[in-house]
Formats: sequence, structure tokens, C-alpha cells
Amino acid sequence: MIKRELYMNRIRPFIGGELIKVMSGIRRSGKSVMLELIKEELAEAGVAPSQMISINFEDMRYSHLQTATALHDEIIKRAEGIKGKAYLFFDEIQEVEGWEKCVNSLREADLVITIIADKIP
Repeated sequence: MIKRELYMNRIRPFIGGELIKVMSGIRRSGKSVMLELIKEELAEAGVAPSQMISINFEDMRYSHLQTATALHDEIIKRAEGIKGKAYLFFDEIQEVEGWEKCVNSLREADLVITIIADKIP
């Protein structure tokens, strides 16, 4: 995977804070790659993989999480076992109905999401 240092330099100051990180862009522009780069960097900094919850909503294995309530309940259940800070990575979040409410209620975690540019509310 190619390190995208220009983009990483822009997002790095916000990692670890309460600010929700949103990466938007057209399809196939590298948003998912950026999520992976952020996860790699966190792992290199000592964040345990068990602290990271990553969901790609285009993956049919997660089709049962396509409402804000279902997603919220699943994240709360998974986060209960995490020691330390939880890091959430939601790829293609626009696939979740009412995702904005869920994301706002999970602000205590470090949250990074991707969304197709024309789907931003």
C-alpha cells in the first residue's frame, strides 16, 4: 500500500480526539485506503487491534447493521470488551439509514468514516 503522507499529515492532528473524521470523495478515490493507513499507523503507535472496530457497509456480512439502531447496538456490544479507547472505522457509512444519529452518539470513541461525496447530508 502506498503511504499517502500528504493526506496523513492533514488527518494526523485529529486522530485521538473527539472530532469525527470524515473522508469524502468520489468512488474509487482512495477513501478506504486511507482508513487502512490510519489503522496501520495506530497499530505502529501501540494501539491494539482489539481496540479497533472496522466495518465496510458494502460488505454483505454487515447487511444486518444497515439502520442506526442496529449499528449502535452492535458497536456498544463490541466496545464493552475493549480496554482503553475504542477506534471506530466505518467505510461507506451512507449505506446505513439514519447513520448521523448513530455516529453522533458514539463520539466518545475515536471515529473515522468514509462517505461518497454526493451522499453528504
